[in-house]
Amino acid sequence: MRALKKMAIWMDYSKAYIIEFTDKAREVDIIEVRRDQNNYDENPHLNHQNQVKEENRKAYFKKLSQYMDGSDKVLLFGPTEAKNELSNLWQEKEQHSLKDMDIITTGRLSENQRCRFVNNYFLQTQLTT
Repeated sequence: MRALKKMAIWMDYSKAYIIEFTDKAREVDIIEVRRDQNNYDENPHLNHQNQVKEENRKAYFKKLSQYMDGSDKVLLFGPTEAKNELSNLWQEKEQHSLKDMDIITTGRLSENQRCRFVNNYFLQTQLTT
């Protein structure tokens, strides 16, 4: 029997920490939203800025989705609604193989706190399944 691939993503709208779980959690990558500088001297074009911001958010979610591909269980957690948006976008895709996803709201956490949270979560779910 193959081992289940488990991962977690702590995220907000600007940054995501990718955490793998095998026998214990460890952070493997950090994904940040690309920030484009406003090069307009005066009267910035708000529509253009909003379009660039939306394109950057889509690229951010796409990159996170690529990490989720092939996982059997994913935990999305963090302080903002970004995790819910990612979940909704993920569920709209038909080609994913993910079997189980949980979403939990937490505060801002240090690296040690994130890893401890993920360890506790996955070890607890192992006991209940």
